[in-house]
Amino acid sequence: MIRTAETDTALRGRVRDLYDAYYDTLDDVRLADWPDFFLPDCLYRVIPRENFERGYTLSTMQAESRGMLQDRVTGLTTTQMYAPRYYRRFPGPLRISATADGIRTRHNLLIVQTLIDRQSEIVLSAVCHDRIVDQDGRLYFAERIVVIDSEMIPNSLIYPA
Repeated sequence: MIRTAETDTALRGRVRDLYDAYYDTLDDVRLADWPDFFLPDCLYRVIPRENFERGYTLSTMQAESRGMLQDRVTGLTTTQMYAPRYYRRFPGPLRISATADGIRTRHNLLIVQTLIDRQSEIVLSAVCHDRIVDQDGRLYFAERIVVIDSEMIPNSLIYPA
């Protein structure tokens, strides 16, 4: 029998655990740990829906390695000045399928931002298309494509999705 994400409960549980840890890390602002969820050679892309659906690669943000993600974290934590804020990420149900090149997932994502002196607001509505691989018994993101619904990009998109 071929092992598939659709039929393998243990694999589905591991994928869900990966996402739980990923979003906890970001919501808890442990940004230095964020790149460790990715393979050294990876793709992280935030792209408008229109470009994604037409097959264009012009993206709002793109990193092609864990090192580029680490540089992004360094920029966020050492060179940026901004008002204190909190983010909460609300991922939707996961669709999981096994392919020859890894595990493919798709889920909706909503991000809410709260500045201390303002009401909370939605800053991102997106669909995430990810490819996950098992390397040495641990799951990593090989690709994370965040397709944003709106062309109106908040300045705070600098935070990872």
